[in-house]
Amino acid sequence: MSQEKYSNIVSIDWLKNNLTNLDLVILDTTMKKKPNGESIPTPAVKILGAKSFNFDTQICDQNTDLPHMLPTPSEFQHSVRELGISANSIIVVYDAMGIFSSPRAWWMFKTMGHKEVYVLNGGLPKWIEAGLPTTEEYSNTSANELGNFESKFNHSMVKSSKEVLSAIDSDQIQILDARSVGRFKGIEPEPRAGLKSGHIPASKCIPFTETMLDGFFKTKNELVNIFESKIESNAKELIFSCGSGVTASILALVANECGYQNIAVYDGSWSEWGDNDSLPIEVSIDKI
Repeated sequence: MSQEKYSNIVSIDWLKNNLTNLDLVILDTTMKKKPNGESIPTPAVKILGAKSFNFDTQICDQNTDLPHMLPTPSEFQHSVRELGISANSIIVVYDAMGIFSSPRAWWMFKTMGHKEVYVLNGGLPKWIEAGLPTTEEYSNTSANELGNFESKFNHSMVKSSKEVLSAIDSDQIQILDARSVGRFKGIEPEPRAGLKSGHIPASKCIPFTETMLDGFFKTKNELVNIFESKIESNAKELIFSCGSGVTASILALVANECGYQNIAVYDGSWSEWGDNDSLPIEVSIDKI
């Protein structure tokens, strides 16, 4: 792994050296199921001191059929306070797949106004590979350890279908899709039953897997080159989409690392767009 200097990403060495920091909060963001409903096989162990951050079924909007949508600021605040998170907390998020769901948690905290939140580069697999401390149980938060976190919602970091629709014709907004090229083109079926195939008109495809190599993020120079090849020079805002807002957050994280400041995730993503007959869909064999 390159000893690259990132802004939103920490190495396993950094986390190892900061395990005793009293402000540190480690969150396991591992998802239990794939989009098609299949279980995700995961290790039984957790990073020592980690707490569970379940945005898939718990810390999410409970009043929608769309998967793991962002909860209200007050709901988010209540949930993370119960995890002992405060304004001064240094949060490190990770997942058992390496780098998959943890950037979604990063984006959630950023959207709710928290500054000190970082993704663990390589996640649990690289932590285990390095022989670093693990445990079979999550760390619990006692009643006297409740946090004082306050949500400061940044609306600019999350987009609705209406906002994405209006962005299609804007030459200053770039929509980027994190799904595979096959799903983007409409030649591979969607993993969620009943969804149409294709992509949002005017969007371009950057499969989230292109941002990684051997389980780690690529270097900043490599990431910058990936984005510069897709983003129009006059684009002032980036909107990221995927299947349900998870891997779109990977692109949002990487874009921020590359210096792009005006970034947003389309929370409903294709789970919403591909299920709405009133929204336009493009299918293109050649375009990516």
